[in-house]
Amino acid sequence: MAGGKLSARQKMINMMYLVLTALLALNVSKEIIKAFNLMENSLDNSTLNILQKNTDVLKGLAKTAADNKAAAVAVKYCKDIQGISNDLITLLHVSKSDLLVLSSGGLDKDYKGVSYDVFNHKSFGRNQTPEGLLVKGGFPELAQGDNMEIHAHYLVVEEDGKRGKELQKKINDARIKMLAVMKKASNDVILSSNPETKSMLLVRMKAIEAKSSLYAEDATNSEGEKNSWISMYLEHSPLAGVFAMLSKVENDARSMEAEVLQALAESVNAADYKFDKLIPVVSAATSAVLTNQMYEANILLAAYNSKAQMIVSVNGRPIEVLDGIGKYKVTSNSPGTNKYKVGIQVPKPNGDGSDNYETEAEYSVFAPQAAISADELNVIYVGLPNPISVSVGGVDPKNVNVSVTGGSVSLRMAKPGSFNAIVPVRNGNECYINVTAKLPDGRTVSMGSKKFKIRNVPRPTFKAGSVGFSGAISLSALKVQANGLAALDNFVYDGVKYDVLSYRFTCIGRRTNGPKILTVNGPSLAPIQNFLKLLGPGDLIQFDQIKVIGPDKTPKFLDNVGGSVQ
Repeated sequence: MAGGKLSARQKMINMMYLVLTALLALNVSKEIIKAFNLMENSLDNSTLNILQKNTDVLKGLAKTAADNKAAAVAVKYCKDIQGISNDLITLLHVSKSDLLVLSSGGLDKDYKGVSYDVFNHKSFGRNQTPEGLLVKGGFPELAQGDNMEIHAHYLVVEEDGKRGKELQKKINDARIKMLAVMKKASNDVILSSNPETKSMLLVRMKAIEAKSSLYAEDATNSEGEKNSWISMYLEHSPLAGVFAMLSKVENDARSMEAEVLQALAESVNAADYKFDKLIPVVSAATSAVLTNQMYEANILLAAYNSKAQMIVSVNGRPIEVLDGIGKYKVTSNSPGTNKYKVGIQVPKPNGDGSDNYETEAEYSVFAPQAAISADELNVIYVGLPNPISVSVGGVDPKNVNVSVTGGSVSLRMAKPGSFNAIVPVRNGNECYINVTAKLPDGRTVSMGSKKFKIRNVPRPTFKAGSVGFSGAISLSALKVQANGLAALDNFVYDGVKYDVLSYRFTCIGRRTNGPKILTVNGPSLAPIQNFLKLLGPGDLIQFDQIKVIGPDKTPKFLDNVGGSVQ
């Protein structure tokens, strides 16, 4: 940077930049070092927990390996996985041990690594002062946690970066090798004899590969420059950050190991899980059924075991048991609540008798009855989307069929159980909404019907804004109104609106010099304001030829309105 055909000034600037960069790199705050120490300890503790879980899974498999060929094969593959993981973690530990020795003044010539004892010794290369022991639950802070050179020299400079390249390769190889073991297990003669097991292992293998963090890949930055994984995450970090990153890699390795071991254990159903309580459970699609509808329930013992040779009885009579599930079926004859007792006998594992469990269950039977309601009234109005709701207790709305007879009414479904009743043109005074339902046993049963009246929407009346024409007309109130309205006063159906298309206004008074007539397009009352200014108490006004349009989109004329003003 300071060489080449540059001016002396530019060379000096470049040299100062290098010095400043070095100073910034060396000025790592104490808070950052503590954060890295916290991350290192947290990851190490998490790794220990995962390692214990992996040990337990392997012990569970080993218990059944003597009598289960599939479990014995799975144990072999699990040990292969652990060998791959241990190989990588050994290198991680050696790297940490070497860096601890180097940070404590050890020689860096002809270095071949040290034993785990150095790494596990919590005082070696660690800060034993109260400041260094602030982070609890693991190793103290590194004595040279802010050092930027030791690991860079160890991983990148020495032997042309041989150690860093080996570490990166080991990380990627560990992931690839673990997946290869899973692939081999899925093709194993014993494990793959069950197609479901083979499929499960392949699916889990893809899922593990997708979510694994055990990657050490080079990357290209936004400027198109390629950066090595070692350079991005280790070379330019302080020593404390390097230890935290190595702990993360170890955690990733143990996590992937755990995922693979769990999949292999599940492939032979050999995970050693114990249940301290057994509870009989009755599971039914519904506890309420219609008359002549079949009631069906699944009866099982939780925790569920499909291979349990159990005997299930209802009210003392044995019922069919398939795959560890008792199948109870009974046809309901009359409305009411029906209770029944369930008994389950499960042979003990040692063959010494059986354990007995009992419980009670009940279901309700109702006569066929559909709930049909009009969301507004029991009247269907011509030209409106009359909302109708239909439901049948105990029946999925998708299995409910709704039809209409009479009145030229059509139904449009808004969603399951909700419809709009449409009457384009009135043809009769009533109609019937009929409901049928398809029951779980395949039969279609009538659920009843309901009569609805068919009526035209009442004719609206014209108002000048809020001013009506049923009595005396206030001239002062009339002058401040903006638009004419077609009002449906006291009509219980909300949301029905008529728009005023046009009207004719006529007035006569002492100052009008005869009748004044004006035809207005639209609802605005602004065009008649000049005429209203000429009127006084006792003068006459009239609105006629009032043309409106409503929900049925058919224009119609309203009754004339008017009178004397006050």
